Amino acid sequence: MQRVHLQNSFSARLSLYLLLVMAVVFFVVILTSYQSARNYVREEAMQRGKAALEYTNQEISHVLEQVESAVQNMAWIVASHKEDGDYMYELTCRLLEANPNICGSAVAFEPAYFPERGVLFSPYAYRATDGNIFVKQLGTEDYEYHYMDWYQIPKLLNKPYWSEPYYDDGGGEVVMTTYSYPLYDETGKMYAVFTADVSLEWFAGKVNAIKPYPHSTSLMIGRGGTFLVHDNTDAILCETFFTSGLALTNPAFKQMGHRMVNGESGVETFEQDGNEFYFFYAPVKATGWSVAVSCLYSEIFAGVDSMRIVLVCIGVLGLLLMGGLCYYTIRKLTNPLTVFAGSATEIAHGNFEAELPVIHSRDEMKTLHDSFEYMQRSLVTYMNDLKETTANKERIESELRIANDIQMGMLPKIFPPFPEREDIDLYANLVPAKEVGGDLYDFFIEGNKFYFIVGDVSGKGVPASLVMAVTCRLFRTVASHFSQPAEIISALNNTLADNNESNMFCTAFMGILDLDTNVLTYCNAGHNAPVILSPDGKAVYMDVMPNLPLGLFEGFPYEGQEISFDRDSYMFLYTDGVTEAESPSKELYSDERLLNRMTACSKESPRVILEEVMADVTLHRADAEQSDDITMMCFHLKSK
Repeated sequence: MQRVHLQNSFSARLSLYLLLVMAVVFFVVILTSYQSARNYVREEAMQRGKAALEYTNQEISHVLEQVESAVQNMAWIVASHKEDGDYMYELTCRLLEANPNICGSAVAFEPAYFPERGVLFSPYAYRATDGNIFVKQLGTEDYEYHYMDWYQIPKLLNKPYWSEPYYDDGGGEVVMTTYSYPLYDETGKMYAVFTADVSLEWFAGKVNAIKPYPHSTSLMIGRGGTFLVHDNTDAILCETFFTSGLALTNPAFKQMGHRMVNGESGVETFEQDGNEFYFFYAPVKATGWSVAVSCLYSEIFAGVDSMRIVLVCIGVLGLLLMGGLCYYTIRKLTNPLTVFAGSATEIAHGNFEAELPVIHSRDEMKTLHDSFEYMQRSLVTYMNDLKETTANKERIESELRIANDIQMGMLPKIFPPFPEREDIDLYANLVPAKEVGGDLYDFFIEGNKFYFIVGDVSGKGVPASLVMAVTCRLFRTVASHFSQPAEIISALNNTLADNNESNMFCTAFMGILDLDTNVLTYCNAGHNAPVILSPDGKAVYMDVMPNLPLGLFEGFPYEGQEISFDRDSYMFLYTDGVTEAESPSKELYSDERLLNRMTACSKESPRVILEEVMADVTLHRADAEQSDDITMMCFHLKSK
C-alpha cells in the first residue's frame, strides 16, 4: 500500500522534477567555480603586475636616491674648493668612479664666476662607451648651459631637480636625465649647480625587464606624457602618450594618460587590434615619471579559458539530457492542470458552473479538484451576497445624499438675505464633517428685530442631523411666541428634553438685535462665546453665561443677558469645529488664533471674514481629516 501511495502521489512526481532542478543547480555550481577560478587568476594577475611595477620602481628609486645622496655628500667638497676651478675636474671624475650608474657630472658656475675663464665655465666629466672617463669644459658658445632646464629650473625653484630626459648634444652625447643640486655661498646666493647624469638606456633596461608574462610590454613616460621608454624606439622623446594612435581613437586611454601624468597608480583594460589588454601603471615618485606594463588578456586567462571550454561542453550535454527528462515529466504532470486552467478561465469570465475535469487518482490532483469545486460554490454565494450588499450600500448612500440636500435646504442659503435693508449685512456657512451633520444656524427679521441662532448637536452623522432638524424647526415656531432669548431657549430645551432617551443635547447661542435701539439681548446654552469686532478693529469674546446645553434637563432656568451693540460692529458666531480643528500634529486651532484672524479681517464684509477664517482653518488643518462640523455666521450692523 505504501508503494502504491508513493507512485500515485503528485508530490512524489514533483520531487522528481525538483531533483532535475537540482541538477541544474549543480551545473550552476560548476559555473560558479569557474567564475571563482577566473577571479582568482585575475587577482593573481593584478598582484603580479603590481608587484613587478613596485619592484622596478623600488630599483629605480633606489638608484636615484643613491645618485642624489652621492651628489649631496660631495656638495660640501665643492663648496670648500669653489675658488679652485681646476679642482672641479678631479671632483667630477671621482663622482663617476664611485658611482657606476652616473654617466656624467658637471659643476656649472654662474656667469663670469671666474672672470679670467670667461662667462661660461662648467667642468664636466663623462663616461665614454668603452667605460673610460673623460673631462671637458662644458660651457661654450654652442653650449650655453645657463639657458638649459637642468640649470634654470633648480635655480628658480631653489631646490634639487630631476630634469626631463633629453639628448645632451655637446655634452655627454647620449639621452639622459640630470639631477641638479644648486649650491649657495654664505650669503645665500647661488653660485653653481652640481649635476649628475643618468643614461636613459639604464632606465630602459630596468623598465623592459618588467615581464609578468612572456609577451608583456613596458613603457615609461615623462611628466608631460613624452615616451621615455617604448618598444618602438622611434617614439622615444618624439611622441607622447596623448599623440599615440590608441589615445587618438580611444578617449578612455587618453584619460588614463592624464592619471599617469598626475602621479596616480592603477589598473585599466583596453582593446587594440582586436586584443584585450590589462594595463598596470605606477609613478616614479622621485622624478614624476610613470612606468606601465601591458599584459594580454588571452595570456593571463589562457588556462582558465581552456577549462571553460571543457566545462561548457559537459554542461551542454548535461542540459540536453536533463531537458529531455524535464520535458517528459512536466508534460505528463501538467495535463490535468491544463484542463483546470481552462476551467479557471471560464470561472474568471463569470461562468461559475464551468465543468471540472474528472480526477480518478487520490493524490494532490484530487485535492485540487475538490478545492476548485468548493471555490465554485463559494463564488456563487459570495457574488449573490455582494450584489445584495452593493445594492444596500448604494441605497444608503443615496439616502444620505438626499438627507444632506434636505438638511442644507432647511438652512438659509441666499445671501445677502435682506437685500432691501441697508443697516445690516450677514453671511453664514455650514461645512459638515460627514454626509450629514449636527450643526445649525438660522435667522430672520420680524418687526425690525433681528432673530438669530447658532447651535451644535452632540455627536455626528444621522442622529445628530435629526436633532438639528428638530431644533431648526422649533426655533422659528417658538421664536414667534416669545420676546426674550432666555424664554425661547427654555422652550427649546423643554421640548428637546422631553423623551430624550438617547441623551443627546445641543449647545446654542441665540440673540435678538433691535435694529432701532441697537440693544442686543441674548442667551447662551453651553455654546462657544461669539466674537465682537468693534468699530476700532479690536476683536474680543463676548461675556456670556454658560448655562446648560439644550435637551439635558427639562425646566432648567436659563438666564439671558443684554448689551448695547454699537453701529459698525461685527458679531462672529461659530461652532467648536473652528477652534478645535486639529493639525496633523494634533494641535488645536485655538481661541487666540481666531481672535488674531478676526482682528486682521477688520472692516471686511461678513462674507470675506468667513472666507478668511475658513482659509486659515484649512491651512492649519493641512492634510488632517476634518474632525467636526464647521459652522460660522457673521453679521455687520452698519452705520446709519
